[in-house]
Amino acid sequence: MKQLPTFIAASLLLSAAPAAAQTTFRLGVRGGVNKALTTVDPAGNTSGNYPLSSSADKSAIYAWQAGIVAEARVGKVSWQPALLFSQKGEVFHTTQYRSGFAGYNTQETTSTSRYNWLELPLNVVYTLHGDHGLQVFAGPYVAVAIGGRQRGTSMTAFYGPPTYQVPSYSATNHFDNQATYGQDTGNGRWDAGVNFGVGYRQGPLQVQVGYGLGLLNLHPAPGIDRLHNFAATKAYNRVAQLTGTYFFEL
Repeated sequence: MKQLPTFIAASLLLSAAPAAAQTTFRLGVRGGVNKALTTVDPAGNTSGNYPLSSSADKSAIYAWQAGIVAEARVGKVSWQPALLFSQKGEVFHTTQYRSGFAGYNTQETTSTSRYNWLELPLNVVYTLHGDHGLQVFAGPYVAVAIGGRQRGTSMTAFYGPPTYQVPSYSATNHFDNQATYGQDTGNGRWDAGVNFGVGYRQGPLQVQVGYGLGLLNLHPAPGIDRLHNFAATKAYNRVAQLTGTYFFEL
């Protein structure tokens, strides 16, 4: 009889072990906002190198993401692969200056680029209380570009001395181009990197704040031209993300 409590306790532990190790599966839908930017290569700024100079600066755009998420959870740890449409890009402002005995040329361009990516993040998520509580997550991602647009304005001008035969002029060009990808375009079709961040889970609802750190150069085209080829300077995706996901039982 003295062994009965021990036997009951051992039976409870054995029955609880499979439950603790049980894997649950869910499928969810995700939507969110991206604050997207690409880096500026220091080689893009050569101001002060007479008679040629150039400069570049970038600012973020707000875009969006949406897709589906799968979840396999064991205890407090879950694996959440997803398939997302994610828009990224930047506002890009460049200036170029060239001077000589006949006068000088200037060119100033401001463009807003929105690149569309089909992204596959593979995040591992730790939730403090299993199905609810604070979260931390991290994981790699791969992405392929599937379109986008670049809109902006380019202003060019030539200013010659009064004695020079070619008159001064200026022109403004507005452009709206579809994004193209490949070796001959200056835009890389593939991207890869890591995502990481924090979140909160309450039952089927998950809200996360994350950061995407791109590791592949988005401008694989080589070279610098007579002034500067800004489309060939190295750039990498940098994206802050606010997302919400709702999971459904399978």
